[in-house]
Amino acid sequence: MTAEHFDSLLREALARAPGAAWVHSRMALLGWGESSRFDPGTGADRFERAMRGLRSSGAPAAMASFTFDEDDGGSIVLVPEVLMRIDENGARFLIGSNDDLPAPRAPVDLPTGNLVEDGPEEWVSLVREALTAIGSREVEKVVLSRRVIARFEGEVPVHVVLARLARSEPGSHTFLIDRFVGSSPELLVSLAAGTVRSISLAGSADLEDPAAAASFDTQKMIREHALAADSVDEALAHFCSNLERSETRIATYGDIQHLATSFEGRAHPGTEIPDLLDGLHPTAAVAGTPTKSALEVIRELEGHDRGRYAGPVGWFDRAGDGEFAIALRCGTVHGRTATLYTGAGILQGSDAGLEFEETRLKLRPMLGALGLN
Repeated sequence: MTAEHFDSLLREALARAPGAAWVHSRMALLGWGESSRFDPGTGADRFERAMRGLRSSGAPAAMASFTFDEDDGGSIVLVPEVLMRIDENGARFLIGSNDDLPAPRAPVDLPTGNLVEDGPEEWVSLVREALTAIGSREVEKVVLSRRVIARFEGEVPVHVVLARLARSEPGSHTFLIDRFVGSSPELLVSLAAGTVRSISLAGSADLEDPAAAASFDTQKMIREHALAADSVDEALAHFCSNLERSETRIATYGDIQHLATSFEGRAHPGTEIPDLLDGLHPTAAVAGTPTKSALEVIRELEGHDRGRYAGPVGWFDRAGDGEFAIALRCGTVHGRTATLYTGAGILQGSDAGLEFEETRLKLRPMLGALGLN
């Protein structure tokens, strides 16, 4: 299938306002309605409970969005009433048929909105506290998050936000589950026919700023990425044979660049996607190093609940395969309000002002999709 044909099929499907979606490269899963939906609960075995729930439902596949903190409820496993897959073979239905699809919606404009952004003062204070914790504890890196609110003059059509992200962030993993929408550059893990893949990202620079790429050569940026990549390497080594780790490179997603390291290996017999999720999440890219100490600092310092931000989001099937990204560049769109999330990794020597600008850079994909930049 040509890229033009795939894009045409995807545009037509997105015009029918799916309530759940996963779009990456030339593969899309789009869902309408809810055949079943449940929260797999808390704790380390929540991923396995999600798999058991899918298998007991009799459905071929499910879409899921898990909370960042395993102690928090609110994860969602969703089996749509209608589930369509678009790939190199065209469009086909995994659940339902063409007769079950809603009619395409007429094009609509996004309502006017404004960003209610917490200023740098709160962030500077938060970074200062994190650096104190880094200096006094056995923790090298802590990933802090910000939550910002956008308010609009009318209800925001989330399917329009989804379509705009799918168009503007073609290399990323664009998702929608229960009005939680975003376009993440970071593949947490995929498993297909025994092959495991993952991509670790850390460090960000503005593609439009010629001087920004020089920041990738700093000791802080190199160390931040190494910690993230090493955490993925160590986790996957337990599940894979012949695990290959690429050279670190600069990868571009939309208009943002990152340091990136890719991994690919063969899964040990019997390994399923819940095993890999349990072993990998949370990586040092979204929590810190060491993980347990970093999570303690996050729970103490952050004044908000991350919810499903920075948690695994994606899909899985009854065979145990699946594909999950880390939920980044995202937010929850409900009524006239969009709650957006962003973050940055803090290490000894981090500059709070520069880290604040990095969080603003990472907001750009969602701001653009909401018509706010």
